[in-house]
Formats: sequence, C-alpha cells, structure tokens
Amino acid sequence: MRIVSYNILEGGVGRADPLAEILLAQRADIVALVEADDPGVVDRIASRLKMDYIHATAGRTGAALLSRYDILETIDHAALGKPVGKALLEAVVNSTVAGQWTVGVVHLTHGAYEANEQQRQQELAVVLDTFAEHRRANRPHLLVGDFNANAPYQQIDPQRCKPSTRQAWQANGQQIPRRVVQMLLDAGYVDTLHAVDPRAASTAASFTTLYPGQRVDYIFVFGGNAAAKITRAWIEQDRLAKYASDHFPVGAEIVVDQ
Repeated sequence: MRIVSYNILEGGVGRADPLAEILLAQRADIVALVEADDPGVVDRIASRLKMDYIHATAGRTGAALLSRYDILETIDHAALGKPVGKALLEAVVNSTVAGQWTVGVVHLTHGAYEANEQQRQQELAVVLDTFAEHRRANRPHLLVGDFNANAPYQQIDPQRCKPSTRQAWQANGQQIPRRVVQMLLDAGYVDTLHAVDPRAASTAASFTTLYPGQRVDYIFVFGGNAAAKITRAWIEQDRLAKYASDHFPVGAEIVVDQ
C-alpha cells in the first residue's frame, strides 16, 4: 500500500495538472491533500488519478482523501466543532489486499514561534483523543498531512529556512520547538521516513520548496508492528515538484497483511 501526502498551497488553483502529474509519478493507492480549498482542483486531480475521493471543507483549510480503494466512512471533524487546527478528515478505506484502514488527514496551525507550538499541542491533543479507540484496540491506522511541526531528531539550519522561521528561531532563543512530533512518538506512532532512513528523516526537507529547511509533512503509522511493515518512505523533490507548491509531497509504502 502506497500513501502520499501533499500540501498543494492555497487550493492549487491554476496548478491542478502539474500537481496531478507529480502525484501520478508516485503511483499511490491513497493520496491525502491539504490546503485543498478548491473543489474543482480536487475533482480534476482525482479524475487524472482515476481515484474516488472525499472532500472536507468545514475547517480553516480544505482536506481531501483520494483512494483507489473503496471509501467506506468519512468524518469531517472540523464540522463537528472540534478544535483540530486547520483541518481533520477521517476516512475508512477498504481493499481486498489491504483490508480496512482508517486514515486521518491532519493540518495543524502553522508558525515556528513558541506560542504556535503550544497551539499545535492543544490541537494535536484533540486529534489523539479522536483516534484513541484505534490505539486502544491496536488497530492499524495512519495519521498523515501537514503537521507544521519539527521532529526532535531533525537537524535544522535556520539559514536554510524561510525568513519568518529565522525570525522565530531568534525569538525562541535560537531554537525551534519540537514537542508536537514527540507527542505522536510517545503515543506510539511511527514516523515512516525515520523508520526506513533515519539520516533522511534528520536532514531532508519537505518545506519550503524555495527555502528547504524543515520537514513538517509526515506519514505516521500505528499498530500491527508498524515499523516492520514500512518498506519505503520518501520526499519527492523533482523539478516539477519544486514549482507546483511550496511543499514537497511525502510518501510511504507499507506491506499489509493479506
């Protein structure tokens, strides 16, 4: 099972076909889109990928899940009034190969200041509570998207980051907060890129395409001896991806029980 997550920047208006070309090259079974604000763009990308999709629009930004598998159930948690950040879409997909998997498409508040991290901690606590029953049952599931947060093992050179991040780094006492990703790790989620390539997880960037200094986009998996099932993980940094959005897409491949 191949999963890709992509922040397509302000709805992707005028860039649907380049975005679709990048995603076609990933050969994904499941695609999560954040900042998916424009229904026409989501529909165009899904049509190019020949995927079914669900589009959540109640949050501060849109989120979409595209799938080659049947989409059985969906919940737009922002529509329920939950303080989940920018968006939280939950969907259950089903395949004769992969069985049923629950996928959470996450988009947390942005910003590198300490106050932003505190806000993300509150938002992630709601996300973790939403998926708590899956963890209690050790039910395999995914949390994917733009967490706008940095891993504790990431090496960040502020000079490679965008100017606003450099300003935050100075204001924070020359550091970037790392607590949100640590919360996920403490809850038992596995960072797919770190599981297969710790060096890339520490040094590679998904944001921004112009100032590639941070990795804020993740695919986390939980349950079913998750780490042993991750066979590949990557950040797609080809030339077209550099210009199609301000984020690079991230992907992972997981072996599923048959």
